[in-house]
Amino acid sequence: MTFPVVLLHIVAVLFAGFGVGFAAVPEQLSELLFDAAPGSSSATIDMRATYGGVAVGLAAFVWLCSERRDWVRPGLLVTTLVLAALALTRLIGIVADGSPNGFVIAFLVLEIAGALLTHRTYSTTTVSLSMTGGSNA
Repeated sequence: MTFPVVLLHIVAVLFAGFGVGFAAVPEQLSELLFDAAPGSSSATIDMRATYGGVAVGLAAFVWLCSERRDWVRPGLLVTTLVLAALALTRLIGIVADGSPNGFVIAFLVLEIAGALLTHRTYSTTTVSLSMTGGSNA
């Protein structure tokens, strides 16, 4: 297995874990990570869908990309763009709203590092990756 494929697997597992966690127990995770629980049923439902559903869907797509040689680069590009967008909007929130907790800072650092790593990997990866297994190898 090549580094780009392993990287996509790691990203997919992290997004899946985050998504399943927020789909299953959004109030508890929100309280733990962000010091506040959603204030209404509608907010909880939206948190399950947005934090949970979008993350699980992204995880599935990234994993699928890792399994097809010709999709590895697009998977890396999507991952780069998503992580960069998360980092940018989180940074805007920190500037606009101030006082982030440690988890928010940790997410920012991980998003920046992940975006840089996936971008670098995207930039140095060709379509002709050597992969084993599957019908597209």
